[in-house]
Amino acid sequence: MQRRSTFDFVKVENFYIHGLEAFFRSSDHHPPHFHVKKKGQWEIRVHIITSTEKLHYSVKFPKNKKQFPSSKEEKSILDFVIKNREKLYLDWEAKVCVKEKMSDD
Repeated sequence: MQRRSTFDFVKVENFYIHGLEAFFRSSDHHPPHFHVKKKGQWEIRVHIITSTEKLHYSVKFPKNKKQFPSSKEEKSILDFVIKNREKLYLDWEAKVCVKEKMSDD
C-alpha cells in the first residue's frame, strides 16, 4: 500500500542553481524555510530568516548526514536567500499552510 502525500510542492520562483531544486511544501511547520534538493543525494531545509552571514539549514535526507551541499552550493544558496529574503518570506506566508505538529515526511 502506497502512502499518499498530504501536501503539494510549490516551486521557489527564480531559483536557478544548476543541479538543485528549491520548493516550499504547501503544508509545513515553523520556522519559515524552503527545501533544496540535489536529486538522489540530499535534501535540506533552508531557514529564511536566520540565513544571514552563513547558510542556516538542517538536513532532511539522508538521515546519516554523510552527504552535504558543497561549499560552492552553500554559497550560491545563501546568496539567493540574501537577495530574495523578503520575497521568500512573503511566499512562505502565502503558500504554506503552517501545521503545529508534523511528521518528518
